[in-house]
Order: sequence, then structure tokens, then C-alpha cells
Amino acid sequence: MAYYREDPQGDDSRSKRQQILEAAYAVFSRKGYHRATVDEIIALADTGKGTVYNYFNNKEQLFYTLIRERSQPFETALEQVADADQPVLDKLQAMVRLFLRFYLDNAALWRVMMHEIRGFGSDGLSYVKAETRDKYREGFSRTIGMLGRVLQEGIDQGLLREVNVAHTAHALFSVIVALTFQQFVADVDTAAHEVTDIFLYGLVRK
Repeated sequence: MAYYREDPQGDDSRSKRQQILEAAYAVFSRKGYHRATVDEIIALADTGKGTVYNYFNNKEQLFYTLIRERSQPFETALEQVADADQPVLDKLQAMVRLFLRFYLDNAALWRVMMHEIRGFGSDGLSYVKAETRDKYREGFSRTIGMLGRVLQEGIDQGLLREVNVAHTAHALFSVIVALTFQQFVADVDTAAHEVTDIFLYGLVRK
């Protein structure tokens, strides 16, 4: 199933589509998925209902498209770092920096999406289809998997000790999400250095 429709009318059409997505970002981030309505998005985008449905079949597809399009540049940047010919520890710090920046910029929206995946709504239910929740989980798996790839690279080079790579990548990801969602990050570069240093070298004095 396609989660968005093509823009056949050129730049003006793409601009209107982007306007709708920006309005959707504001409404979903503020109200959550279930309480947000397409009518509110239409009003904020200052467009007509027909225009919205010209691009998106329903609220679920609009929300999914918003998530997908905001995450794509982030995933591309992560992959470029993971594939770069750089020292492993430098790559890990660069990836942590990308994660921190992305989740700082998108914390409200991603919190909504995580609640839908886990069924953390007020009545304990998720309001998106199971197949869509699976697509969100696949996105997390891709990005966390890139951390795992670089960790494995460090193990293969003898820089890091043998660990369960999947568990370690998820643990590092959890630290990043906790810091950003709790608003503990004042400066991304400083936080990326601290997280990487503590995660890799620990707290014990040598």
C-alpha cells in the first residue's frame, strides 16, 4: 500500500503538501495521534479538505508520511557516518551526535509515535494498524542496527571487547532517548562527547 500520493502539479503542489505536513507536525506533536483531527490540520494549513485528501488517504497515512519524511534525512546521515572510512570511536561519537540532534528536534512527535507503538494511550490502546506499527518498529531497528554495525566493526578491529552487539546498541539508544526526552541536553556536541566517553570507558578510575 502506498503511504503517500505523487505530486503531479509541480512545485506549487509540493509546497502545499509541505504546508500540510508542517501543520500535521504541529497538531500531532501538541495533541497526540488520537486526539488530533484532520480538520485541525486543515485549519492550521489554511487549505481545503479536498486538498489534504488529494495527497493523503487518511489521518494514519498522513502521520506515517510525516514520520517517514522527517526520518529519512537522519537515516541517510547515519548511514553515511557508518560507512565512512574513519576511526570507529569517531564514528560512534558522530552517530551519537546525530541521534541527539534528531531526537531533540523531534522529541514531541516521536514520543507520540512511541506511545502508539506500545499502546500507551490513555486507555492502553494503539490507534494505528498493526502493520503500520510494524513499519515504525522497522525504522527503529534500522537506526539502532547502524549503531550495532559500528560497534561490531570496533570488536572486529580489537578496539572493543566482545559484547552482545544488539543489546549494547539498544542500551546506547535508550540513553540517548532518555537524555533528549527528559531535556537533559544543553549542548549537543558536549552531550555527544560525554555519552560516548562514559558509555565506552565507564566511570571507574583506571
